[in-house]
Amino acid sequence: MKKKKSRFYTILVRNYILFTGIIVISIICILKSINNQVREIVGEPRVNELVDYASVTSNSEGNKINEVHMKKLTGKDSFIQLLDKDNKVIYETDPQKVNKIFSDKELSCIHDYYDNPYIDIQKYKNDKGEKNISVSITYYDEEDNIHNKIYVVDEKLNLIYTNTGDTRKSFTKNEFKYLTGSYVKGYDIRKYSFKNKNDEKLTLLIYMPSHTKEIYKRIELVQITGFIAFLLVYIILIIIFICWLNQKVKKPINILNNAIVKFKNGERENYLQYNGPQEFCDICNSFNDMSKKLYNSEKQRENLEEDKQKMLADISHDLKTPITVIKGYSKAICDNLISEEEKNQYLMTIYKKADDLDELINTFHEYSKLEHPDYQFNFEKVDICEYGRVYLANKYEELDINGVEIDADIPEEPIYCNIDKFQLKRVFENIINNSLKHNDKDLSILFEVRRDKDKVKINIADNGYGIQKEVSKTIFEPFVVGEKSRTNKGSGLGLAISKKIIEAHGGRISIIDPRQNYKTEFEIVLSVKE
Repeated sequence: MKKKKSRFYTILVRNYILFTGIIVISIICILKSINNQVREIVGEPRVNELVDYASVTSNSEGNKINEVHMKKLTGKDSFIQLLDKDNKVIYETDPQKVNKIFSDKELSCIHDYYDNPYIDIQKYKNDKGEKNISVSITYYDEEDNIHNKIYVVDEKLNLIYTNTGDTRKSFTKNEFKYLTGSYVKGYDIRKYSFKNKNDEKLTLLIYMPSHTKEIYKRIELVQITGFIAFLLVYIILIIIFICWLNQKVKKPINILNNAIVKFKNGERENYLQYNGPQEFCDICNSFNDMSKKLYNSEKQRENLEEDKQKMLADISHDLKTPITVIKGYSKAICDNLISEEEKNQYLMTIYKKADDLDELINTFHEYSKLEHPDYQFNFEKVDICEYGRVYLANKYEELDINGVEIDADIPEEPIYCNIDKFQLKRVFENIINNSLKHNDKDLSILFEVRRDKDKVKINIADNGYGIQKEVSKTIFEPFVVGEKSRTNKGSGLGLAISKKIIEAHGGRISIIDPRQNYKTEFEIVLSVKE
């Protein structure tokens, strides 16, 4: 069983996923390393783990707290205090640094751990010249909504104004230090309230070193180092990925390029052999198909060129024959080789041959004009029914002289079309004159006009000899003469000209299966102009 080829996009996706996975793992490792180094620098405690551990071990059952584990969770340079429901210290990692008991008002002034407030302290004098202190505390809640607390106190810490609804009259020194974050020099103090497994209220006080410029610089250095490490890893992976992609793509492209160069140099039957991703196999197969089609197209063009040369040779013969007669007869007259009685007959023959020659040249001229892209038609809105009646009325005498019976079926109701009256008349003339030229007497011609929705159909049929099936397929091509038509009379351009005229009208002309009592039927379809 033949192994199914992988599609190139599948290979790309698979390797891109691998590439992305390595990038993600690298980012995670680098970020984790940065986080650990930053944690070492700032000494930030692991609050969630502290709370979980404290809620299990600090209870009335007398479970003891593991000092080593607590200090590990607290972090470098930070320390904590654990308060019971009465705000008494039941555990601390660094004794003797701060007091052992807190009042409710003092605790209310300590900011929550996750608020991360920005505190702005301004000293100013009021209108009476008294010194006041303004404390603005800005923080975001869990939904990223901004909050702003404002306190205004005098020199004795009496509360003058607040937007918090606080009912106290004044602050103690400790309360004000907690509020402004200046209780322990060099440290920020935060609180975290929770309950242990016995549903007893506990409060965790966290003392963290204040972030100085030196700490920020060290953190920035760690971040820059991490970014550079990631950039190096990313560049290395990109180089590997590009090399792999180049190897996968370059091979089929080189094969295709070599084939194109050979194709340009004339090697048409040069077919590619490639076994790789499905898309490149498809491209190579498409190139092979194109090469085959172009090869066949060139062969067809050569055959058409041969046919055209043959047709031109036939046309040259058609031109040469009347010219030879004209030269011979005129020479005989000039040399007085004929009698006076035969002279008029010779002159009439010269005239007829010159007339045939003129008709042939005019036909070539009309065909060449229609071939030119700048040729302009003179379209106008015309009642096609009235136009058909006028044409047949003008044609009647000629048809009657030739013993042709005309059967016209044209509706009284007008049907309007955009036509070039002169050129459409040429189409009718070509079809009807062919019927007169290529058939015997007792000829009957049908001329029918009928509307079919937004189209008008003009059918012209005769009961002559008919046209062979194989010839009818190419009858509208130029130079179809001789055995390919009904007779070898004419240039073979009349119906080719008719087709070009009808197509310029936005319509179509074709030979259809003739109706009863007729052998040949042409159908012209044009658009109706409402």
